Amino acid sequence: MTATRSSGVKSVPGLKQATISDTSYKPSTTSSSPCSTKARRELKSDKTSKVTKLSKKKLGTTASSSVAEERVETDVLMSIYPIHLANIASQRKNHEYRNYRLRDGVERLWFYETKGTKQDKGRAAITHIATIPSNVRRPQGTVPEEPVGIGNVDFNAGLMASKFGYPIIELYELVEPIPLEKMKKEWGMGGAPMGWSYVKKNMWQARWGEDDESREDKVTRVF
Repeated sequence: MTATRSSGVKSVPGLKQATISDTSYKPSTTSSSPCSTKARRELKSDKTSKVTKLSKKKLGTTASSSVAEERVETDVLMSIYPIHLANIASQRKNHEYRNYRLRDGVERLWFYETKGTKQDKGRAAITHIATIPSNVRRPQGTVPEEPVGIGNVDFNAGLMASKFGYPIIELYELVEPIPLEKMKKEWGMGGAPMGWSYVKKNMWQARWGEDDESREDKVTRVF
């Protein structure tokens, strides 16, 4: 009898061959790489940023529109010393001089008369409204010699700090002046005007308005 040769591979009891199932290669649907997570976060952040900027832009536009609706851009409020206002009222001064140029379209100057000094006391109130040409802003050297007016010669010669002259056409006095305290309490103003500002629409309606007939009860024409 011929002995049968062994193949050399011995069977080990209890050891099973490992098999790889098809599901082992399927990508996970519940997890993602750090790179993809970061990309999604950046995309979300970018979208949020754009929405925020758009909201702020809309809010800013709305606020600007609201401010524009609350003021009258043909009328400007500014302070004036009592002596200068008196000279305008007497027509000895026919130009109001300032170091700034008001935009074209402004046609009325509301004068806040300062409290002045011991020698020249004022009322610390909005007392007068002057009308000016809507598109005439005279630089130094261009104010006509006639009619003669206080300050005209010095202005033309460059001896004044002011850069622009505004011809006074008419002057009106408020029947009911607006004192400083009333400006603060009723009209929401922080104090006496510094520089210039547009007149609030509700103040404009109360002291000037669109109706010529009712205006006679609000102002008295000086000249």
